[in-house]
Amino acid sequence: MKYTYFAGRNSKEILRDPLSLILAGVLPVVFIILFSIISRNVPMEVFQPVNIVPGLTVFGFTFIAMSLGLLIAKDKSSSFLTRLFISPLKARDFILGYFIPVLPMAAIIAVSCLITGLFVGIPLSAKLFYTFLSYIPFVLFSGFFGIFLGITCRETQVLAVGNIYIIASTLLGGAWMDLRIMGETIRKITDLLPFSHAIEASRIVLSGRPDDTWGHLGVVCLYALVFFILAVIFFRRKMRSDNK
Repeated sequence: MKYTYFAGRNSKEILRDPLSLILAGVLPVVFIILFSIISRNVPMEVFQPVNIVPGLTVFGFTFIAMSLGLLIAKDKSSSFLTRLFISPLKARDFILGYFIPVLPMAAIIAVSCLITGLFVGIPLSAKLFYTFLSYIPFVLFSGFFGIFLGITCRETQVLAVGNIYIIASTLLGGAWMDLRIMGETIRKITDLLPFSHAIEASRIVLSGRPDDTWGHLGVVCLYALVFFILAVIFFRRKMRSDNK
């Protein structure tokens, strides 16, 4: 449990720069309310609460990657991370120490969006709890991607790639649009990425449709595993190079 003290320090660092927390927690809620109002005048299926709530919740989770990436990039630029490499912490301890502090952030995003969903027309049922659980694979992916981004990029690069990541999650995930209108070619590309699968899995659970949820979650879990492995590899490489 050596990483627990490191995780505590990272929690304080994240709270010192609350902009990402505010954006991640407030923007999805505002958009859910906005799109629910639009759906009353424009009865499109994608704007219905059971579709828009999962899409915007996943959108909120993408800010986790930006927060973690910037935190790690700042630790690198200040040489704080280099000094820590002489400690007995291993690569997996660093990853857990960075990842654990964003779990409360992810929980707040998920709960606030689901509660907002109740106010815009989603019925209270056990489906809300299962929908909450269906978000876990994407939270893992977003966190590990952010760690990988932070260890491989500088602050300015994290900002650039992080913004692309956030935009891609909405456009290629179908957070508030029907991906079918983008054409077959774009649809095939989105099927190769985790964003649409994460959103669709949560939509299936929340709506109670008898569709395949595990296939979508499996794709997201695979991405999470890949970026966890990449994060460990690059952390170990960074530790070896800085300790020479």
